Amino acid sequence: MKIPVILNSERVILDAKPAESLLEVLRRQGLLSVKEGCTKGKCGSCTVLLDEKPVPSCIIPVGIVRNASIETLEFFLLTKEGEDIAAGFKQAGLNLCGFCNSARIFSTYELLKKVYRPSSEDLDKLADSITCNCTDKKSFINGVIYATANKHEREGRRNALI
Repeated sequence: MKIPVILNSERVILDAKPAESLLEVLRRQGLLSVKEGCTKGKCGSCTVLLDEKPVPSCIIPVGIVRNASIETLEFFLLTKEGEDIAAGFKQAGLNLCGFCNSARIFSTYELLKKVYRPSSEDLDKLADSITCNCTDKKSFINGVIYATANKHEREGRRNALI
């Protein structure tokens, strides 16, 4: 089956069986940030942005993504939002394991899209939603705080130019 999508800002046709998982198809495309973990949608290692929302690609049948926009971590980290988050994580000294990267980064992105200044409750909820043990909760929360500051600084500079 031919499935048209916008993958990392490029219009492409995915050739796949409709019941194949989006994870399998993206891996075949050479997108290695999409990792296979639990295959039940719980661990977050296969997270992608599907129409701007983080989803576990392992439980999404590729047949339902026709004409959708899909972003993987490889592409997202090249965006301004991705750069803000990556810089914030670096400022906090986070060394992610590789399996939780997409879950942590895309969850942070989703929070920062919804909330201008995350509360302690927002940050705790976000940190508790990801079960990987590669970094401690406090460091992750600090990374999100730095990412928030980076976003505000970038947006402030942009708004100052308008």
